[in-house]
Amino acid sequence: MRLLVSIAILTAPIATAHAQFLPRTPPSSERMPGIADRGTMPAEPSIGRELLKSREQIQRAREDGNLTKQEARSLRREARQIDALAERYSADGLSDSERRELDMRVRALQSLTTAQASTKP
Repeated sequence: MRLLVSIAILTAPIATAHAQFLPRTPPSSERMPGIADRGTMPAEPSIGRELLKSREQIQRAREDGNLTKQEARSLRREARQIDALAERYSADGLSDSERRELDMRVRALQSLTTAQASTKP
């Protein structure tokens, strides 16, 4: 009897820990105030337009001598990677998380371009 009780006591933390790691489904948008449905999301600037602005910013900074050839090449490579990722994601429609990821990567590229261009004498 003691053996059964000790086994139960030893396995109880394992069972409760396992229950904590089970995936749970996120709540629907009706139960989450402030979360809009996909069809009612506010219009945002397209990723393509923002990426084009980034490329133009890189080109201007390079022409002005604020970016070295290597820095501009690196930033353009990042822009191509974002573009390829957007192409891959959009093949089956962009999810909200994919759109946010692309948006954040474009913003990071713009910030990097500004930072690198402003550090030149």
